[in-house]
Amino acid sequence: MKTKLTLNIDKATIEKGRRMAKREQRSLSAIVEDLLNEVIEKDSKKKKKIINELHGIAGSVPEETNWKEMIRDAAYEKHGK
Repeated sequence: MKTKLTLNIDKATIEKGRRMAKREQRSLSAIVEDLLNEVIEKDSKKKKKIINELHGIAGSVPEETNWKEMIRDAAYEKHGK
């Protein structure tokens, strides 16, 4: 499902993006979406790499581990919040 999004981007950058989109015969939205997906994928790979590097130190962690919940619980334990 596509959702409309408003962004604040420098005017010159928008114009360059529009020219690029026209050259590639794509929409500016499609280009922004692809770039955002690349950043998300890169971040995900980075996190997985760190987890794999720590695997030997921390032991085995199940794939379905809810990291947000673990962090929240650790913060509550430490700070009582």
